[in-house]
Amino acid sequence: MELSAGTTLPALPGQETNAVAGRRFLTLSRHRALVILTMTTLLGIGIFLRLYPTAGFAHLGTDERDYIIFVKQIQVAGIWNYDAVVQVYVERQYKLREAVVPATRVAFLVPAALCADWFHLTTFRALQATAATAGVLLLLLGALFAYRLGGTIPMIGMTALLATGPLQIYLCQRAVIDGYFAFWAIAALWLAWENLQRPRHAGWLVSYALCLTILVLTKETSAFVVFALLGTFLLNRFLRLGTVTPHLLAATIVGPAIAILLLAAMVGGLGEWVRFYQMFVAKSRTNFYSMAAQDGPWFRYAIDFALMTPAVVAFAIGGIFQLRRRDRAGLFMAVFAAFALIGLSCVKYGMSLRLAAFCEIPLAWLACSQVLALSRRFRRVRPAIVGAALFFVLAAVGLNQYVRLFVQGGLYDPITNQLVAKLGMQKSPETVAAELAASAKH
Repeated sequence: MELSAGTTLPALPGQETNAVAGRRFLTLSRHRALVILTMTTLLGIGIFLRLYPTAGFAHLGTDERDYIIFVKQIQVAGIWNYDAVVQVYVERQYKLREAVVPATRVAFLVPAALCADWFHLTTFRALQATAATAGVLLLLLGALFAYRLGGTIPMIGMTALLATGPLQIYLCQRAVIDGYFAFWAIAALWLAWENLQRPRHAGWLVSYALCLTILVLTKETSAFVVFALLGTFLLNRFLRLGTVTPHLLAATIVGPAIAILLLAAMVGGLGEWVRFYQMFVAKSRTNFYSMAAQDGPWFRYAIDFALMTPAVVAFAIGGIFQLRRRDRAGLFMAVFAAFALIGLSCVKYGMSLRLAAFCEIPLAWLACSQVLALSRRFRRVRPAIVGAALFFVLAAVGLNQYVRLFVQGGLYDPITNQLVAKLGMQKSPETVAAELAASAKH
């Protein structure tokens, strides 16, 4: 049979399927390439903002001076004689009228001392490099956590919000412990989620217990993270977030207990450790700066977060009101953040936004969920375009807040009155007089 030009042959069996599969392969490849390009761009921006020095505050803070002293003492005594550094600090603290930064923050000071020795850095640069590395790891962990919770799109949105988070960026610019602590707190939160979804998995359980041990060795406020985790597990019976096993509860207790025993051994025994921390807490409440700048009502953290990241907080509040029983990830984040902030708010003369920096990640997740929920309502416009536009606005607002507060404002400690002043909501008489004089000339 002869075929004329332009005659179309019928498809052979399976040929149509292969063509469709080929188109699907190309579509998936383009989608994957777009995701990789977007994530690479967002992570690159976030890492650059954390590592490139932009903070306007050029002096040493009180905490930074104490950390520098401890690192120098560790370098002189050696890592294996760290208990000697702790003993010197304990004896000095008993003689002081006010509490100073404790030397028992082992998991932060030891890596900083090693960093100073290995890379021949000054003590300040070693501490700042340790904090910055933890900030970069927290950005990567936040992206991974979001992917495990909700998939690719939430991962991209979460990364955009964290990459431009003003508090997270600033904590990488200084030689302070709070960003480093936030990384381990969120690592513990992520591992808790994985254990809820995969009960009795030995690898997840051991990693979770080890993470809690490091967390307690990092800072005393780890008690509020453990409290929040236990509170979340307690409500699991009603929220059905996963499976709480005796093994998970045991890991939540054993991990911190090991850290406490190590700290007690350095101080001089469990009884001495209890006596020391009772004295430390009592003296912390007589500290002039703490009384002047770290007091306030129970809702102070809500105000401070709203001043720091107003757009994220607004969307996070919307996300809270949109929570349903089937949204296990959102409930998990919201309940943990609520318990953590409740615990932190109960500390007399101890409320500071830096202490609650780890709560920014649950807030970002709730804001991300609200953005995606809103974008799905615009059916006439592609939801991806609406979601991308909203994430861009939130990221731009966060970056603008960082510039206003920490670059132009030169803020060191983001306490409430300083946040209000740097945002121009409260002006000194000199500033008002200067503005009146300038307006009179015009």
